[in-house]
Amino acid sequence: MSDFVIRKATLADLDAIKSLTDAHRSELGFVMRPALAKSISQGEVFVAENNADLVGFVEYHHRRDEQTTLYHIAVEPDHRKQGIGRLLITSLANDAQQHDKTFIQLKCPTELSANHFYAHIGLTQVSVETGRRRPLAVWWLSLTNNSPLVSTG
Repeated sequence: MSDFVIRKATLADLDAIKSLTDAHRSELGFVMRPALAKSISQGEVFVAENNADLVGFVEYHHRRDEQTTLYHIAVEPDHRKQGIGRLLITSLANDAQQHDKTFIQLKCPTELSANHFYAHIGLTQVSVETGRRRPLAVWWLSLTNNSPLVSTG
């Protein structure tokens, strides 16, 4: 079993994160480097490392209301089903709670297998909406109902 570390991203991680987004363009769409750099600078990106290799990331934004929006999440295919995605979401949930947020929301094209992941780790699908190109499942993670993902310490 490999040891994974979840930490806040730094600008030194930008190239590796951009490479990961480019490798997942069909799922994530085109993610612009300046937008990633801004999110990193605002402290709104976590990365997963295995030794010195970046193997996953989550990009998000704490809105001014009670919501945190998850923009992008990806894990290298060779490192999936090892709990990395769950650890990234857990880190995000804990960070959102520290910012007094009550839920995390994300939207995912309905045909992507990521929807199974979100259901598996305990998010709730609250609706489906019409996207620009394809239908989007809207997922919520409540941060107030003792979610198994959220630590209470």
